[in-house]
Amino acid sequence: MDQLTGILAFVRTAESRSFAQAARLLDVTPSGVSKSVARLEAQLGLRLLHRTTRQVSLTDDGAVFFEHCRRLLDDFDAARSLMSDRGAAPSGRLRVSVPSTLGKLFVVPRLSQFLAARPDVTLELDLSDRQVALVDERVDVAVRIGTLVDSSLVARPLWTQQVVTIASPAYLKDSAALATLGDLARHRCLSFRWPTTGRERPWMFRCDGRAIQLRPRVHLMLDEGEAMVVAVRAGLGVAQVPDYMAADAIDRGEAVEVLAGIRPPPTPINAVYASQRNLPARTRAFVDWLATLPGPAPLPIFRAPARRRARRAVASA
Repeated sequence: MDQLTGILAFVRTAESRSFAQAARLLDVTPSGVSKSVARLEAQLGLRLLHRTTRQVSLTDDGAVFFEHCRRLLDDFDAARSLMSDRGAAPSGRLRVSVPSTLGKLFVVPRLSQFLAARPDVTLELDLSDRQVALVDERVDVAVRIGTLVDSSLVARPLWTQQVVTIASPAYLKDSAALATLGDLARHRCLSFRWPTTGRERPWMFRCDGRAIQLRPRVHLMLDEGEAMVVAVRAGLGVAQVPDYMAADAIDRGEAVEVLAGIRPPPTPINAVYASQRNLPARTRAFVDWLATLPGPAPLPIFRAPARRRARRAVASA
């Protein structure tokens, strides 16, 4: 316990750059904080802090140790919060953001499970493809697709998403060959634009073990994934979409996968939230429930029934 006291004193001093400020936060004397840090340094055999008459700063060793200690204290706070919540039923308003199609296919149909088990939780579900600002918009949990760029968020891995490149049999019958990446230049390409930023999502492939991104010449730009599948069914061109959006069209023979041999690697799907510290029981319960759900299952590259229907569709077109 003495070591934990020293770690807490060290972290609060490093954060505030002052023994006096750390003492106020910990409700002890400045000399008590200084002695705790000194004992910790003696135990480690390292100097963690530079001390001057005006301020305190981290040494190189102290900076490395500080990052580990801060994570340790965050984990301790999360564990303490978890135990304190065990006897309390989750309750209150919970705001959740989920990408539109992903939510409609994999979350909403199973929501009755969560709501039945948590009757005191009021759930507000935002189904849209825009990326919400969790803190500014007071969103408790968001499901996000792709590699996270905001390192301040806590991520809980859920599923993965497989992207496929598709076109309609009728379009392919009347168009140039599409067997290699270079052939895309001779085709009408339908691309997705992020609603939040307005930026075009690059097309992704994997060739010879390498991940490749490209932006083909765009014939039509859309900001809604299901609309892209509708456009493909209508024969407007080639698109790259999550396979769970394309599954029905492929099953019906209204679309076929092209360039299947160079599918990109699956993309991670995570539940993200702002902090583990003092995480409300309702938020933890929802994230834990999400992690139990069966998410998207990648389509096999070769789906015989779909290919047979596709050949019949081409023959009759």
